[in-house]
Amino acid sequence: MTNALLARFIPEARDLLQSSASGLLRLEKNPSDATAINEVFRAVHTLKGSSGLFDAMALTRLVHAAEDLLGEVRSAKRELDSDLVDMLLDSLDQVSAWIDDLERHERLPADADRVCKDVVTRLRAHCTQTEAAASDTGSVAGGAAAADLGWIADLPECDRIAVFGRACRGHPVVAARYRPVAGCFYSGEDPFNLVLQVPELGALRVAPPAPWPHIGDLDPYQCNLEFVLLSNGARVEIEHLFRYVSEQVEIEQIQADALIRITGDHHAAPVHEDFADEARTLVAAQDWAALRDATAALLRLTNPDLRNAVALRWLAAVLDAPFPNPAWASALIEVIAAGGVPALGAPPSEPLRPVLTTVAAGPDPIREADPRNACSDDSLQRRIIAAQRQILAAASDADRVRRHAPAVVQVLAGLARVEGDDRRAADVAAAGEAAETDGTASMLLALVDRWLATDTVVDDLSDEASSRVQPDPSEEARATETSAPVKADSAREERNAAARMLKVDQAKIDLLMNLIGELVVSKNSLPFLARRAEQVHGSREMAREIKDQYAVIDRLTQEMQGAIMQVRMLPASEVFDRFPRLVRDLARKLSKKIELVIEGEDTAADKTIIEALGDPLLHIVRNALDHGIEPPADRTQAGKPDHATLLMKAFQEADQVVIEVTDDGRGIDPDKVRAAAVAKGVVSAAEAAQLSDQAATELIFRPGFSTAAQVSDLSGRGVGLDVALTTVEKLGGRVGVTSRRGMGTTVRIGLPLSMAVTRVMVVGVADELYGIPMDVIAETVRVPRRRVKMIKQSPAFVLRNTVVPLLRLSRALGCAERVADDDVDEAVLVCRIGGNPIGLVVDSFREGMDVILKPFDGVLAGMPGFAGTALLGDGHVLLVLDLKELL
Repeated sequence: MTNALLARFIPEARDLLQSSASGLLRLEKNPSDATAINEVFRAVHTLKGSSGLFDAMALTRLVHAAEDLLGEVRSAKRELDSDLVDMLLDSLDQVSAWIDDLERHERLPADADRVCKDVVTRLRAHCTQTEAAASDTGSVAGGAAAADLGWIADLPECDRIAVFGRACRGHPVVAARYRPVAGCFYSGEDPFNLVLQVPELGALRVAPPAPWPHIGDLDPYQCNLEFVLLSNGARVEIEHLFRYVSEQVEIEQIQADALIRITGDHHAAPVHEDFADEARTLVAAQDWAALRDATAALLRLTNPDLRNAVALRWLAAVLDAPFPNPAWASALIEVIAAGGVPALGAPPSEPLRPVLTTVAAGPDPIREADPRNACSDDSLQRRIIAAQRQILAAASDADRVRRHAPAVVQVLAGLARVEGDDRRAADVAAAGEAAETDGTASMLLALVDRWLATDTVVDDLSDEASSRVQPDPSEEARATETSAPVKADSAREERNAAARMLKVDQAKIDLLMNLIGELVVSKNSLPFLARRAEQVHGSREMAREIKDQYAVIDRLTQEMQGAIMQVRMLPASEVFDRFPRLVRDLARKLSKKIELVIEGEDTAADKTIIEALGDPLLHIVRNALDHGIEPPADRTQAGKPDHATLLMKAFQEADQVVIEVTDDGRGIDPDKVRAAAVAKGVVSAAEAAQLSDQAATELIFRPGFSTAAQVSDLSGRGVGLDVALTTVEKLGGRVGVTSRRGMGTTVRIGLPLSMAVTRVMVVGVADELYGIPMDVIAETVRVPRRRVKMIKQSPAFVLRNTVVPLLRLSRALGCAERVADDDVDEAVLVCRIGGNPIGLVVDSFREGMDVILKPFDGVLAGMPGFAGTALLGDGHVLLVLDLKELL
């Protein structure tokens, strides 16, 4: 990916989406969980802010709509129900799909704007009436509502003429009407600051769209303003500027003649008719200089409040263009001839006195009042920030903190931008987010104190600021001496912890693992070298020194391997986190009441194992929901609670990670399984009759088996559990199932903790060496021949009151058998295959070692009975057996 910033954004966005989805599921169960709603709101808010850094406007608008809806839930303006959760989860799914597009193509798909408009419309339909009305002005920038541009006449004529003049010289004309929602300040929005950032701002009118309430009912933190503006900037830049409030703004690129609006008193005079006759002749001759002089002369003689004067001013503007438009000039001349009656197709407009206007030429008083520009005066900076600190410290409740915090955040953020301090800007953003979500000002106060401490603190606050608020000195002291230091220390610890975190590309970790694997193989050559030094060169002392060094290298290698393994380890929560949403959606689809319980999500295993567990668990969980758990009516009839429980549990057992999926459903009926297997042709009737109940239960893993009466999108094809079994066995794991009729079913998956390096025991058979994976070996024993008994024509021996059948490995491999010697004990490797013990008779035991297992490929690929090969330290190739296939 060429964009490094986007590469960092994508994994963070996925984490935020996962956090949001998990929080929504918790909220659905407990809508009053304030912690959960704050977490979801914070995650969506962060995602909205981060997405604004990229060309993904549709994604930003969608997330903003979701944030507004969550804000209403958070402020208790509406209740959170399952339908609303469905809608929000679907929106997050769409954002997730767009994140995938950004990762693959670094841009959104071509239909992103259309999809965004549909989803945002659905989300906005669930907002409260106040915000919905404010948002209905246009669902997206430049919507159809922007076609009615009668409000352009409300803008000052001089500003419109200035914008028109630049438009005649090739600049675009963009008209915008911005209606912030009443509670915009609580969302961290600053409408004035936003409007003042419009590029090439040429005209601006600010007015209240609704009458002001009585002074006693006036809330200064509720916005009651409408911004109407004209710009000669690019539309795409203006849309990007308003990307976070796109539902509150109409943006339309218009033609220059749309600015021509004739206002004023109607009056006709002979002089104007004479001028019109002469002007028509000059237009026909395209004598623009003469027409320009005649227009200027008549304009000096005309009352400036008359419509004719307005038309003359516009005619002068048309003639000032490098290439005057004859059609516009002729239309304005006819207006003048008619005494000011419009002839441009626009209805007459009455003049309005704007509350605030700006003229393109000359200094802009509003821009000069921008707090960002005021930051050049250090004394003023310190007065402002010190006064705001007093106000914030005096805030007695969370609502007041939320009201006053944005002002402090704006000032601190402006200072950080001026100083170019990215870390301070990040701290300010985090502190502002804490104040917004938790209603606590401690972190902001600590940042203010830290900034003020960088120089002499200004004590002489202005009388106005001091008289505005008089906080209780004892309360302020407590806030400063207790909360601020504690929060400052907490923030410092969080930053230090973040600094200690290092994000490393996965490929680099895999490379380290491959290198440590090669080192393990190289380490294994030292024992062979020691044996060669002693047997070939007769140097026992050198052999002993090599063995001593081998012990040191072996210890260091094992520690290094363990350390890298810890880096590669992932918790089971990485795969478990996707199932709450799946269980919820399928339960609603199946009209079942199911509670998912997850245990042991901190259990860690190699990332390869964790990543590969997703598909097998998906099929097992879907099977449990569809087949295992009964509908609520059936459960009630069976004396069970109507709410079923699905337990997903992870734990470590020896050198394996075990995942169990348990449901309290109807269980598996072996007789029904036998009948279905025969009907599907999985086994014959004779074979089915000989199967034990446990063996019959395990038929559910056979390809093509299903007990579903009809095929659905959830089950019925007979491939789900077969895929799960195949995937797990390819990973070197095992799948087992236990069930009690009417009580429930447990599916158990056992997988090795790591697949990078395999521990094997080397055994000798007929002068050849073979490797057997340690995960199937229970123990090694020496068995006297007299203890070997024949049971049903098969040899066996008793080991701790357990009958263990014996099998010569040489016979299973087709090798020549060693001549039996009654005085020599049999070397028996006790293994567990499918949960049952079996003794393998070998010629000799050798050492155990770590090897890198390489599967067969080419013509040997798929050879039964062999897991692969490994390279020994002396250069020989070791065949590693797969006992389940071999036996």
